[in-house]
Amino acid sequence: VKVMRECVEAALLKHKRVRVINCVGNHDDHTSRILTVALAGIYENNPRVEFDLSPARFLYYQFGKCLIGVNHGDKVKPDALGPIMASDMPREWGDSLYRYWYTGHIHNKAVWELKGCLVESFRTLSGKDAWTAHMGYRSGRDMQAIVLHKEYGEVGRNRCDIRMIRGK
Repeated sequence: VKVMRECVEAALLKHKRVRVINCVGNHDDHTSRILTVALAGIYENNPRVEFDLSPARFLYYQFGKCLIGVNHGDKVKPDALGPIMASDMPREWGDSLYRYWYTGHIHNKAVWELKGCLVESFRTLSGKDAWTAHMGYRSGRDMQAIVLHKEYGEVGRNRCDIRMIRGK
């Protein structure tokens, strides 16, 4: 909750409106929903903050000529995401020039350039539990702030290491 609030507060310093999309994952079906509902309650009187409360597993947002899709990535392969976006959002697909899918399931940084869209998987913020440590998973922990321009797509990004958030 603290990290998400810090992200929302930082975004409010720079933007007129903040839209929060918290994607449901395969290990946090309920906790991700509870986090979203709790944060929506915290910001319920702030007209500048909007939370996507949809229980859907495929979430979309159009920003100018950019179409953004969010999915955890645990149930569908990256190469299927382009056709899913085109099928789910045909008007927005046709109106957009830049199409992005943001996923996270593999907890590693990876980018696939597909026909019509880019799919990117991000590293995790979460710590290692006993199972992930035992299985040998060692991915880094960070988050990305991606800057999209309404007309030109991605124009920048900033990386924040987990140690920067935790102050260690």
